[in-house]
Amino acid sequence: MSIRTKVIGAFCAILVLFGAVSSYTYLKSSRVNQRLSLVSDLFLPLSRQMMQIQVGAQNLSEEMVRYYSGDESTSDRSTFSRMARDLYPYAIRKKFLLSEQLLLKFSETNHEPIAQLLQMLNDLRGRFEALPAAQNKQQFQEQFALFRSAHQVLSKKIDEECEKVTNEAQARGKETLITSVSLSLFLTLTGFFCMILVYRVLNPLPQLIQSLKRLTSGDFDQTIKVKSSDKDEIGQLAREFNRMLGALKERDQKIKTQQSELLQSEKLAAIGQLSAEVVHEIRNPLNSMNLNIDWLESELQSSNLEIKKTLKSISREIARLTQITESYLVRARVKTHENLTTEVNSLLREIIDFERGDKSGVEIEAELNSNEIYIHSDRSKIKQAFINVLKNAKEAMPKGGKILIKTCIAGDSTQVIFKDSGLGMTEETKLKSFLPFFTTKPNGTGLGLALTKEIVEAAKGRILVASQMGMGTTFTFQFPT
Repeated sequence: MSIRTKVIGAFCAILVLFGAVSSYTYLKSSRVNQRLSLVSDLFLPLSRQMMQIQVGAQNLSEEMVRYYSGDESTSDRSTFSRMARDLYPYAIRKKFLLSEQLLLKFSETNHEPIAQLLQMLNDLRGRFEALPAAQNKQQFQEQFALFRSAHQVLSKKIDEECEKVTNEAQARGKETLITSVSLSLFLTLTGFFCMILVYRVLNPLPQLIQSLKRLTSGDFDQTIKVKSSDKDEIGQLAREFNRMLGALKERDQKIKTQQSELLQSEKLAAIGQLSAEVVHEIRNPLNSMNLNIDWLESELQSSNLEIKKTLKSISREIARLTQITESYLVRARVKTHENLTTEVNSLLREIIDFERGDKSGVEIEAELNSNEIYIHSDRSKIKQAFINVLKNAKEAMPKGGKILIKTCIAGDSTQVIFKDSGLGMTEETKLKSFLPFFTTKPNGTGLGLALTKEIVEAAKGRILVASQMGMGTTFTFQFPT
């Protein structure tokens, strides 16, 4: 049996027993309360009504005896007659009605004596109705004796039933208490047994944890003792752990023989990185060509001069793509061309004119230095660096925005600034932005800014980044004059 089955089984057993004890106690208590409700809500109120009926009947008897004796005056006899025949019977009939309503209310409880009490109450009411109809004192006294006898029998029956129900409720309450205590003790013992079971099942875990700690320190010369009878998950885990230790010993002995294979893997990884850089460099020109082709198709009816300009731009991008591909297939590092210079303003105008054909909703503004400034670097490579930064700025503004490109001379350095109004970067992203293969874009390679930094440093310059979430990003290129 698995550990999960044992633990879940123990928990379910306790839960079922707890539910059974609670349900049993609730049902028994409900039945006791139901029986006691007969006493508080039926028999005691019914006894009070019987007492009031007795008092009313006794008053009626006294008035009727005085009436039949004829000792009062004619006016007094008239008053006694109205009280005896109208007022007292009305009040007593009302008590009979209330008593009947009490019995009918509890008739649905299937308590057999209730029907008997209801029949006796009706008989008593019939005997009461015969009292006002008596013609003389003797007849009235005979009827009243029968009524009083029936009233005593009914009152006695009510008291007996009340005592019977009370005793029965007490007996059931005592029985319920004893049974609940017994079940609670059994539940406690079951919980204690389940706790011992779980403890025994999970007891090997501390030893296993200590072995894992020694394993992390490099101690492979150890084993966990496990009984052959242990078939649960921990026993299986201990056996697998021992097998793992044996396998680790064998692998530790083979590590030195695998050093050459690891070196070869590093070389292959370097080749893979170089291939990724080449692929990344191919993507931007292809995107630019696709944009221009789309624009050319939409502007197919425009003048021949515009068509030629677009075709020339496409041709220039294809040539640059070819140059980049050939360059990175021959060497993996960007080399410096100190004898080459690039006109920065001219290059930026060319990039801006080319990018303005994009329909992304990004507005590009330029504040270029009045005099032409120069950078000691290959034109195609520095162009690639600027395009990488411009591409990142546009991708940071998916809903459109504004990019400011500015050139100036500050002291002994030439500065090219790209400032966007995009989403900005967190401090962590800013610190990692120039690391190879780090990217926050789903389809990015993480090589654009890394290659840009390499190109700038090859030209003896540096690139700075300032960013704030929601406030945009600013890239500043600094080159020696």
